[in-house]
Amino acid sequence: MNATNELLRAILKMDEEERLRTQATEEYRRGAQTRLTEAARTQEAEIMAAMRTRVDAFSAGEKNRADERLAKLEAGKQQALSRMEQLRADKREEWVKTITDRVLGREA
Repeated sequence: MNATNELLRAILKMDEEERLRTQATEEYRRGAQTRLTEAARTQEAEIMAAMRTRVDAFSAGEKNRADERLAKLEAGKQQALSRMEQLRADKREEWVKTITDRVLGREA
């Protein structure tokens, strides 16, 4: 029976050693998975930050182009208003006379 006990002890010892190896392997796997997950999160954050920077730069460029276009349109509007005001000032007397003559039935 002594040999049987020795055999059982050897089997139990091998079982314990294998259980410890399995546990260590599982812990290593979990640690590796955690590191991979964290690396993926870090990479995603870096990519998102880079994309935000690019979008912000693009947005700023588009805003500048829109502001320039708006300024040109505003300048064109002001020129047109100035021309109309100058025309009104230059032709005011003539228009008043023409309208008055027509209202009073005089030929111009």
